Amino acid sequence: MMMPRLGRPLRTAAALLLLLLTLPGVLAAQSSIESSMEAMQAGLRGAPDSEEADARWTLEERMEHYRVPGVSIAVLRDGEVAWARGFGVIEAGTSTPVDAETVFSVGSVSKMGTAAAVLRLVDDGRLELDTGLNGWLTRWTVPENDFTRRTAPTLRRTLSHTAGFTVHGFADFQPGEELPTLVEILEGGGPAKNPPIEVDVEPGTIWRYSGGGTTVQSLVVEEVTGMAFHDAARTLVFEPLGMDRSSYENPLPAEHGNIARAHSALGRPRALPRGWEAMPENAASGLWTTPTDVGRMIAALIASWRGEPDAFLSQELAREMMTEVAPGSYGLGPQLSGEGATRRFMHGGSNDSYKAFMVGFLESGNGAVVMTNGARGGELWSEIVRAIAAAEGWPVTEVR
Repeated sequence: MMMPRLGRPLRTAAALLLLLLTLPGVLAAQSSIESSMEAMQAGLRGAPDSEEADARWTLEERMEHYRVPGVSIAVLRDGEVAWARGFGVIEAGTSTPVDAETVFSVGSVSKMGTAAAVLRLVDDGRLELDTGLNGWLTRWTVPENDFTRRTAPTLRRTLSHTAGFTVHGFADFQPGEELPTLVEILEGGGPAKNPPIEVDVEPGTIWRYSGGGTTVQSLVVEEVTGMAFHDAARTLVFEPLGMDRSSYENPLPAEHGNIARAHSALGRPRALPRGWEAMPENAASGLWTTPTDVGRMIAALIASWRGEPDAFLSQELAREMMTEVAPGSYGLGPQLSGEGATRRFMHGGSNDSYKAFMVGFLESGNGAVVMTNGARGGELWSEIVRAIAAAEGWPVTEVR
């Protein structure tokens, strides 16, 4: 027997009743968010073991102190972005505000997007974590020597910085400078500013941070997908996760819009006339994004680790990602720390004019992303993250 359809007045009444039932919870959540934001803005603090451990400052005071014109922040609760907001301006001396859609250069936080792309290909069966890298490469290969003949570098080792690769990081490129190709970066030739990338210790014997190794990963992705790395990242990561403001293109086209400008340690605009540098080593340090977009990636990785349906990665692979690879403290992309409720994955980022940080707690699904457009932003984001931790009641306040 068919149930009679509700007439419009009854449907309207039912909708109103549902709204009345859920409104208290919505208002309470909004009040909690507003309280947290206010506490964060008023509660920046020094490191626990420093002389300024008991000091408290406002966000505005510390932005002025460090001469950082713009900051953008997202906070996660239970695996979702709870709030995101910009503070300050995109360029000193202007009135254009930073908002939640403003993109920043995030330095080595880029490596998390690269790891996500590589692991998607692993999940799809197109790459293997423990196969020698040269099995995937044709345009350039890892130079062979006694170290690589004994133990071939692999994606597992490269993702965890235990493959023995050289080149810690890369210098930014100013407007007007010629940019090297990916192969020129790997060879250390042409306009590249780095020495050749090679393995100079036996893979698996030491932990040594290497943007050079991440650059090799980007070539692997290009060879396997047949796409430029920035296109492959968009297809593999950004589109599935709804990271609509993210790009690995360098230099970032002005048409992208709403771009945080670069600033020196004195808070002065730099990289003129364009207003921002280029990072052609895009997989290692060239991501342009927002805290909301990175928050979506953090949420997707937590959901994968939890084994939620239709997650970004399989639970098995996500668990491997979040497990340290000896002899270091990094998993397959992120740095890892803590146990139980304090178990977290994180990554910092530092280019000439931009500093950023991201952290996610696996059990609670809480976390935060902070981006800045000043050369002293690294000192500032540390204080901001401590303030967020206190405002949100995290089990640890020092999360570096």
